[in-house]
Amino acid sequence: TSTTYSELVKFVQDCAEAIAGCKISDCSPPNSIISSFSDFMNSLSIAVEEIPPLKQPMRFGNKAFRQWHERLSIETSKFLSDILPSSILVNVSKELSPYILDMFGNPTRIDYGTGHELNFVLFFYILWKLQLIEIEKDLQAVVLIGFVSYIKTMRKLQVIYMLEPAGSHGVWGLDDYHCLLFFFGAAQLSKQNIITPSDIHNPSILQELSNEYLYLEGIQFIRTIKSSAPFAETSPMLNDISGMNDWGKICSGLMRLFLGEVLHKLPVAQHILFGSILKATWR
Repeated sequence: TSTTYSELVKFVQDCAEAIAGCKISDCSPPNSIISSFSDFMNSLSIAVEEIPPLKQPMRFGNKAFRQWHERLSIETSKFLSDILPSSILVNVSKELSPYILDMFGNPTRIDYGTGHELNFVLFFYILWKLQLIEIEKDLQAVVLIGFVSYIKTMRKLQVIYMLEPAGSHGVWGLDDYHCLLFFFGAAQLSKQNIITPSDIHNPSILQELSNEYLYLEGIQFIRTIKSSAPFAETSPMLNDISGMNDWGKICSGLMRLFLGEVLHKLPVAQHILFGSILKATWR
């Protein structure tokens, strides 16, 4: 264990608490950095339309993703120049940019998984360490504006470039791509009594509310891209979770899953980059 680990876990938990019972449309206004991040995500989404998939024999891993990732590298430098104070820009941008570049998948393997998703949290954790965002004021917007805009861009990348699931357990895992999405989603639903876990099987609720709740967005996406097979077969873990009746318990279980399958897993943790801000300090 380490101070960094303890702080990071607390940061993720604080993000979850900040969105409990809050719809996406009810989010408080973001600070300028979160707003800029959302605009950055929108520009990256537009770039997907400007770089269409290539015609190739294999279905997964479209090589046009590599061109998009080159565009990401250019746009990342501009984005960091916009949000970082000039006094720290040169040194901090060197440490921050790898988290953004790893946030969207690996351009060599053309894949994406929970380790890449983790970089979203690492990026905003570092912004908190730099005192550019505040726990009390900004975490709701970090998730309901920042993370939501990130997921929208990821969905386009996953569909258009057919990103391979990285390290997926197939039907024995929670999801091909995401873990934090469902953890934050369960946290968001934990202080309301209208939507029950079993409602993920109700098409009208998914259609009506998937743009308001992250968990429902995740379910809707799976049902859309795997529509040819029963949900219980494509996503048995999520299907089993739908039999529970307490979003709070679901949230706690998904936090344990995040720790066990993401933070505590060497294939994921070995790719985390440490530096002067995200420090490698073990007790």
